[in-house]
Amino acid sequence: MIYLPFDVYPLMRPFIFLLDPEVAHNLALRALEWGVCPVKKTREDSVLHTTFCGIDFANPIGLAAGFDKQAKIIKAAFDLGFSFTEVGGVTPLPQPGNPKPRMFRIEESQVIINRYNFNNPGLDVFEQRLKAWDEKAANEKHRSIIGVNITRGDNCKDAAEAYILSLKRLAPYVQFATINVSCPNEANARELECRDNLTELLRRIKEAHDSLSKKPVLLLKISPDQTEETTKDLAEVAMTSGIDGMIVGNGTSTRPASINSPLTKERGGLSGKPIFEMSTKLLGTMYKLTEGKLPLIGCGGVFTGADAYAKIRAGATLVQILTGMVFEGPSIVAKVNEELAALLKRDGFSSVNEAVGADYK
Repeated sequence: MIYLPFDVYPLMRPFIFLLDPEVAHNLALRALEWGVCPVKKTREDSVLHTTFCGIDFANPIGLAAGFDKQAKIIKAAFDLGFSFTEVGGVTPLPQPGNPKPRMFRIEESQVIINRYNFNNPGLDVFEQRLKAWDEKAANEKHRSIIGVNITRGDNCKDAAEAYILSLKRLAPYVQFATINVSCPNEANARELECRDNLTELLRRIKEAHDSLSKKPVLLLKISPDQTEETTKDLAEVAMTSGIDGMIVGNGTSTRPASINSPLTKERGGLSGKPIFEMSTKLLGTMYKLTEGKLPLIGCGGVFTGADAYAKIRAGATLVQILTGMVFEGPSIVAKVNEELAALLKRDGFSSVNEAVGADYK
């Protein structure tokens, strides 16, 4: 990685945004994979230390699933300053995803709409890459916290079996596994969030999880598109299922009125600044419904340290970034951590854990 004392991305962004969004994303991945991405280095600060499900994190900021769909930039994610990364989503068999174009950028609203639908190389490739990284990290004594986002994939007759297959194969190489039941681009995916379906799905997955010799933290990722009734159902199911925590949330199928662009007519999941409020509100509601007993990760619309701090005060112990990387560039990690540290100190907190759920305590 090329470390600089300042952020050069604002100078590069106008030229990058001349490219097709998917082409730009793939070029960014290649630059990160090769280690030739200019970035401002993240500074360590003890106030950012936090603990989630018994795992210690140097800072609460992680790279969300959907950016590294092929598990190829794990090292780069840590070099950027993320304390953890979530690769995938992965399906048992390789998937090409939907036809192109399938990614759309609305610059003035800082929004991405995508309908990729889990384009990934499949479980066999993921297992090889995660195993290779696990061996490399052990040999070089490199501390890394990796999660994998697992889903059922297309043409899957038994959703639970698909999740269980991926969980069993990848569990030895990851610290957490995310059961994704909320992708807005997967056919009938949201049916798995229904109370009865989800209860049975989690029962079977948890049974398989309990049989593993190495048990990664088990998380559930939910959509921000919830009613009051479905939110209560999700909280009750999560609390009784035995899972370890939850990620709130995913992209939205809705189109916020604040976005004025013909691209909102494009089908797909919408992410970016406009979903910050709705995802943070759901996060706070989930924290209250679970009485702070279920560890939460906040995801959705995080661009600044103030955004991350709001997620933490609403109940998140960790915070993930995705679309912010597109608009703010790789130095967003350093910026968010620096701003977050300043806010925590301003309000008298000595660690992230002290601030979790502060708005509801």
